[in-house]
Amino acid sequence: FASISCASDNYPTIRTHTTGPQSYKILVTVPVADGDALYADYISFSIDHPHITLSQWTPSIEPISKYDTQFKQTKKLFIQPVTLSLQATLSDPSIDTATLHMATVSRLQKNKQFQFPLSFAGTTDTNSAKTVTQEQSAPVAHTPATQEHSAEHRSYQQRLLALFTETESWWLRLLLALMLGFILSLTPCIYPMIPITVGILQSQGSTSVGRNFFIAFTYVVGIATTFAALGTAAAFSGKMFGGFMQNPFVIIAIVAFLAYLAGSMIGLYDMYVPRFMQSRQQHEVKKGSFLSIFLFGAASGTVASPCLSPGLVLLLSMVTAIGSMALGFVLLFFFGIGLGIPLLLIGTFSGSLSVLPRAGSWMVDVKQFFGFFMLATCLYFLASIMPVYIIAWMSVLLCSAIGIFYFVAANKTTGTSRIVKNLIGISLIALSVYLAFEAYKQTDIYLHGGNQAEIWIHDYTHAIALAKAEGKKLFIDISAPYCSICKAIDKKIFSHERVQQKLAEFVTVKIEDIDADETTQALQKRFSVLGAPTILVYDPEQDQELKRWGGELYDLSPDQFIEIL
Repeated sequence: FASISCASDNYPTIRTHTTGPQSYKILVTVPVADGDALYADYISFSIDHPHITLSQWTPSIEPISKYDTQFKQTKKLFIQPVTLSLQATLSDPSIDTATLHMATVSRLQKNKQFQFPLSFAGTTDTNSAKTVTQEQSAPVAHTPATQEHSAEHRSYQQRLLALFTETESWWLRLLLALMLGFILSLTPCIYPMIPITVGILQSQGSTSVGRNFFIAFTYVVGIATTFAALGTAAAFSGKMFGGFMQNPFVIIAIVAFLAYLAGSMIGLYDMYVPRFMQSRQQHEVKKGSFLSIFLFGAASGTVASPCLSPGLVLLLSMVTAIGSMALGFVLLFFFGIGLGIPLLLIGTFSGSLSVLPRAGSWMVDVKQFFGFFMLATCLYFLASIMPVYIIAWMSVLLCSAIGIFYFVAANKTTGTSRIVKNLIGISLIALSVYLAFEAYKQTDIYLHGGNQAEIWIHDYTHAIALAKAEGKKLFIDISAPYCSICKAIDKKIFSHERVQQKLAEFVTVKIEDIDADETTQALQKRFSVLGAPTILVYDPEQDQELKRWGGELYDLSPDQFIEIL
């Protein structure tokens, strides 16, 4: 049996020897360059003869488990040269030659395939054979699409993630956590927080921009504290991050809190803060204490917590690997501060608007506008626990009521203000009429069923059985009612006609409540689901996860998603 080697250090070398009459041991040594890593899960061997069987390969060293920024999950890696051992058994002694194929995937060299011509001479006296190597421009079958992008085309977030995993400096990691949080703040995850921030901090405005900054910073610290506490608890308990937002009592409490703030901003009453939470020097709500703002921020932090991003996945994985709740809490706290940077800016300057010179009645109108916006935010949160058609009718009533409010307010003013308020009233009444038609459609769908094609299966057990029967792969969308970016991805990506045509090649399953039953809870552990959104492509025949996305899917266009899918 021929012993084959390769002259170049850049390619694998192969050594063989006879272990029995028709049994041979193959040893393939794969070099790994400095800074590179070989993915253990994507090493595969095959041979081009039907009468030769290959055993499963075994490595000379065990791979390490490390979070990989390209796959966005923990992977088994070889970071130094490794020798792979496998057994070849011949069922036909007359076989003379065959070709061994090996496929690998590494971080830097991406997809490569190697061919080793083998000669079966029947003795151990062998002749040297030449190793043929070739790189493939197309990806190997088991290579996820995320591997196809070169390092030069990685996003800023991917570069930050790579730097985060490679550095040993905790100060740098804290800074990177801050930056990753800021990147997440630029997604729809943070949108529900804006009216809450304005509502709370408007009532605390002062004549000093500096004081407003410290008030806003205290508020953001409260958010970051809750965010870090919930994230640390999720990392060490194995529960899905933000899962508490599926609790109707939590949703109702948040809605009540928002409605209370909205009523204050509209002018129905002055917001009351308990005496013990007020400043010792001033008991007026306008001069509210830092303690009250911190507690409001801590309560508001529950809204900021549900969204998941690659950066947050990395941090949660790091927290779990560190094993220290204190260090994990600090890491997530800095992430939360980064998440609150836009809110810090909004709070600093929106709090100053109410004290601008000659503000006049226009400032009252601005505050009322934010109050109505907060009422609309209440409907957003109620949508996670109430049927769509009820939310639609509530939207009709809200638009109508606000439109009538502006008509009445217009009669009390003159000039340009009267014209503007009448136009707003007319627009809102027209919008309420349109929403009434949409609400009627939603009600009809709820009562009689719609005629729209449903592409999603909601039973995972049924979906995996169907995928095996039809020989298809599973496309799994793990969402949550409270997840704002999940809804944004649904609207931008999954509702697109060409995307739905592409998804028809898969068995599509949507899991909206991962804690619903034992089956979905097992699914959370099986795929290491840390939070929503988590989107997977899974091959049930090979029991292999092929692709994974999180909130970063929102940054893709439908065409880009189709291309990588």
